[in-house]
Amino acid sequence: STGQKALYILAPIVAIGILLYLLRIFTRIIPRRKMNSSDYMSTFAVLAATITYILLAKAVSHGLGRHSIYITPENKIRILQYLYGVLIVGLLTSVFSRISVACLLLELQSSKMWKAVLWVTIAFQIVSLISTLPLEVSQCRPIRAYWEPVAGRKCISPAVMWTLGYVS
Repeated sequence: STGQKALYILAPIVAIGILLYLLRIFTRIIPRRKMNSSDYMSTFAVLAATITYILLAKAVSHGLGRHSIYITPENKIRILQYLYGVLIVGLLTSVFSRISVACLLLELQSSKMWKAVLWVTIAFQIVSLISTLPLEVSQCRPIRAYWEPVAGRKCISPAVMWTLGYVS
């Protein structure tokens, strides 16, 4: 299935990312015994990315990537539940990664203007997360309407959600 192929492609990327992260943390802790804000942000990002991969793997195990005629209605609901988790945790992965890079760049010797731009970038990421996360979580009311038919459900237009995704 295409879901399994996606996991085969992503697995080495996730593994290399975790390996590089562990190497980075090792070099921070062993010689200096000191971690900074970029290390903590990358820790959150790697943790969130790992959870995202696990959720995606669970969705694939329930049939994601297979033709819909081969997926039971119960598994379709499960897949959408896992993809809902991927959506939420993936958002955290993205934001923590960008903040980690900005914090790392702040450590470099650079002009006050460059540091101001980085701080504005960090602030924008935080504001973006604070404004986007509640909308993502409450995209449909009740929340279970995201993955199963519910009478009287109310969902935010996909076009609005896509626009928010591009802005953040």
